[in-house]
Amino acid sequence: MRSEPRAPRSGGDPVLVWLIIASQFAPPFMFSGVAVALPALSVELRAGATALGLIESLFLAGSVALLLPVGRLADATDKRRLFKLGLLAFGLSSALLGALSSVPLILGVRFFQGACAAMLGATGPALVADLVPAERRGKVYGASIGSIYAGLTLGPICAGVLVDAWSWRGVFFVSAALLLFMYAIVKRRLPSSWRSPGRAVHLPSAALILAAVLCLVFGAANVTRGSVGAALLAVGLVLAVAFVLVQGRIERPLLDVRALMRHQVMRAALLVQLLLYMSAFCSTFMLSIYMQVSLAYPARTSGLVISTGAVLMAVMAPVAGALADRLRPGMIAGVGVALVLTASILATGLESGTRLEYVAGLLAVQGFGFALFSSPNMTIIMNSAAPSELSIASALGAKSRSLGMISGMLVTSLLIALEIGDDAVEDHPLEFVGIVTTGFTILAVVNGVALLVSVAAGLRRQAKAN
Repeated sequence: MRSEPRAPRSGGDPVLVWLIIASQFAPPFMFSGVAVALPALSVELRAGATALGLIESLFLAGSVALLLPVGRLADATDKRRLFKLGLLAFGLSSALLGALSSVPLILGVRFFQGACAAMLGATGPALVADLVPAERRGKVYGASIGSIYAGLTLGPICAGVLVDAWSWRGVFFVSAALLLFMYAIVKRRLPSSWRSPGRAVHLPSAALILAAVLCLVFGAANVTRGSVGAALLAVGLVLAVAFVLVQGRIERPLLDVRALMRHQVMRAALLVQLLLYMSAFCSTFMLSIYMQVSLAYPARTSGLVISTGAVLMAVMAPVAGALADRLRPGMIAGVGVALVLTASILATGLESGTRLEYVAGLLAVQGFGFALFSSPNMTIIMNSAAPSELSIASALGAKSRSLGMISGMLVTSLLIALEIGDDAVEDHPLEFVGIVTTGFTILAVVNGVALLVSVAAGLRRQAKAN
């Protein structure tokens, strides 16, 4: 068994750093792009509204369920090998999705693709931490967040063009080609080895969180089907509580609850991130369908409007990351939270005759808010971690984002199930307007709580510094 290759020193192979940053583009691209392609997929495969929600929710579920086990496995074995494996599997699963015509198979592969996203999310920022010194990480994490938002930007635009010119399948095939091309380059530049993980990953804990997430996702999707949906939701909540309790009793937990409770800085940053990211992907999902179904615009137009906020994220996130190296990152992040709250309030006014300029405007406000929040908050999380815990801190940061996103999608799935059920979403344009306004009302309340937590955490940090 070979020893793990030594992490390159600062300044070593900057191309590799940028390749790792670019890999963070893939998961958001495959979420936002697929959101635009869903109405066309629904027509071709006769998929109901419930299935459309599951296609997105299961992608997030795979990421949420496996981020912590993968982060622990990366610390114990070789994050480089796992990163490359995740990139390869992501590309191959994208190609498979483009070839499938069975909705149940698509749902299964989307869950697997979410697991691949977990491998990239848990290892990518940790690899950057190996390559870049702490005093320069704000700028690099800003670029990484910019890559994520570039995926959010190009996903809707490219998907809109591909759906109108080709079909929804083109979104998956083009993504597969790009991912496999990137893998071919990274494979040559990133040496790796493998160490035995031993008992680094507590398998019963991994099984608990996996079962909890799946029960919650399928429970939300089937809440109107008698007692099945309610039972699944109840079981999911019980399993989630059991997971947290088990973590406090084992020697090597996936989630060190006791350490996290003692670590006020990281805990507050993760909580605000979880709450705020409830608005991230479910707003893209709801507004994409809203523009195509309720406002009757084509996929290309919907994609261009959705990209408004993502463009601002991609442009401003690196700037916010650089500012976090010079100013108080908590202050910058707090302004971002306030802007996302403002966008949610604006979205509660959407109607069946709303102009596209209004939709684009609220997306711009939301995008600017996430740009100011994301990279400074990630800087707080990573700089509060010990060097030996960088992978698990990276996984916690990614998990809080994914947990927030899947929570938002669960709320949306519940609203769709209660209002439309499993009917075709294009048959209920007016009802979907109600789903959108109710959804954003809930998000506005959640974002208000996030702002209160952010302000309180900032005041505590300032008092401690003084």
